[in-house]
Amino acid sequence: MRSISRKFQLSFFVAVISIVGLASCSKDNEAAVVAPRIVTPGLKDGKDTIYIGDSRVLSPQLADVKNPTFLWLVNGVQASTDSTFTFAPTERGDYTISYKIISGNALATYYYQVKVLGKFENGFFLINEGWFGHEPGDVNFYRNGEDSVYKYVFQRNNPGKTLGTTTEFGTIFNNKMYLTSKQGAALVVADAGTMKETGRIDQLPATPNAFLGINTGTGLVGTTDGIYPINLQALTAGSKLSSVSGQIGGMIQSGAYIFVMSETDGVVALNSADFSKAKQVLSKADVGFAITPDGRIWAGQGKSLYAINTQSLLVDTIPVPFDINGSWGAWNAGMMTASTVENAVFIGKTNSWGAGGNEIYKYSPGKPQSLTTPFITVPAGRELIGAAVRYNPANNTVVVTDVKSGYGQNYADNTLYIYDASSGGLKKSVAYTGFFFPAITTFNR
Repeated sequence: MRSISRKFQLSFFVAVISIVGLASCSKDNEAAVVAPRIVTPGLKDGKDTIYIGDSRVLSPQLADVKNPTFLWLVNGVQASTDSTFTFAPTERGDYTISYKIISGNALATYYYQVKVLGKFENGFFLINEGWFGHEPGDVNFYRNGEDSVYKYVFQRNNPGKTLGTTTEFGTIFNNKMYLTSKQGAALVVADAGTMKETGRIDQLPATPNAFLGINTGTGLVGTTDGIYPINLQALTAGSKLSSVSGQIGGMIQSGAYIFVMSETDGVVALNSADFSKAKQVLSKADVGFAITPDGRIWAGQGKSLYAINTQSLLVDTIPVPFDINGSWGAWNAGMMTASTVENAVFIGKTNSWGAGGNEIYKYSPGKPQSLTTPFITVPAGRELIGAAVRYNPANNTVVVTDVKSGYGQNYADNTLYIYDASSGGLKKSVAYTGFFFPAITTFNR
C-alpha cells in the first residue's frame, strides 16, 4: 500500500551539536571540529502517513562522516544502532523517530514525524449481503483517493470466520463496527481500524435488522420482533423492550429521545434515559432516519417526507411528487441520508419494493422545486441497490452503489460512485466485480 502525506503538518529540524575537546588553553592545541552532515533524510520533508502493516526504511545520506556510530529512538525509546532503520509499527498513533549520528567529535540529529493509521481508517466500508446460497455476507473497503475496492476484508482479517448469511447492516460506534446478519441472527463486532473480530453474539432472540450504540456500555438491536438492549461489555442481549413492538427498522438518538421506526407502531420516540415510550410521533413511515444540522430528523413514506422536531416531537409534512418506497418485506436501511454541512436530505427514488431506480433527489427545506429534478442520475443501464445512497461527512460527498440492470450475471457488475454533495458532480467511479449485493455504506467518523 502506498503512503499518503496529508493533513499531518508537524515541524522537524536538524540540530548539529558540536562537541569540542581542548587539549590545553592554547589555540595551537585546539581540536578541529568536523560536523557530520545529513544530506538527505531518506523521507521527503521528514514526514509521512502510513498504515498498520506497512513499513518504511529510513536510510539517510551523509557527508563529512568518519567512523560514525548511530542511534535510533522511537518516541524516546531506543530502537536500533544500525545505519538504517526499518519502521514497522503495530499500533495506530503519532510517532517521532529520532536519528542521531556521532562522528569524530560532533553529533548530528534528525527528527522524523510519522502518523500511523489503521488499515481501514482512511476510507469507508461497503457492507455486503453476500450471495445467498453461495457466499456469506462480508465487507469491502474503499481507500480514499484510490481506484480500486478491497474485497472480503472481514474474511481476510479473520481466517475461518464468517459474518453469517445476508449481512444487511453495519455501523461504527466507538471505533468498533457492529454488523448484523439475517440468517443465523448474528451480531458481530470488529475493530474498525483493523477489521479484527472482537466479539459476537451468534444467535440473537430474533432476526436483527439495525444496531444503535447508546453509550459505552449499552446498545440496541432492532429485530423482526422488537428491540433488545445489548450489554456492550459482556456482549449479551437483555430482555425485549416493552415500549415498542413489531419489526424494527431505522433507529437514531438525538438528545433526550431515541427515535424508532416500527412496521406496526410507526415512528415512536423513546426516552433515552430508560427506553420507555415518550410518544408515538407518526402512525406510519417506511424509510429513515436522517438528521440535518438544524437538528430535525427525517423519514418518509409514500408521497410524504416528514421532518421531526426533536424537541417538541411535532412533525412537518412535505409533499413529494414521487413515491418514497420502503422495504419491510426484505428490510434494508433505505435510500435516505442527510448532509452534515447544510440542511439537505438525499433521497433515492426506487421501485415499489424499495430497490432499483437510478435517480437521487436533494431536498432543501423551503425549496419544493428541489424535488422536481434529480440531483444525481446514475448512468443508463444501471440501478441502485440496497441502501445505495449515503452521505460521507469526511469530505462532503454522496456515495452511491449500483449494479447493471437486469438479472443473473448482471448482479456481479458493481460500480461505486462518489459525487460532490454540493454540486452533484461526479468525482469518481470505481467498477468492481463479484456477487456482493451491497447493503449499506459505512463511514469512519
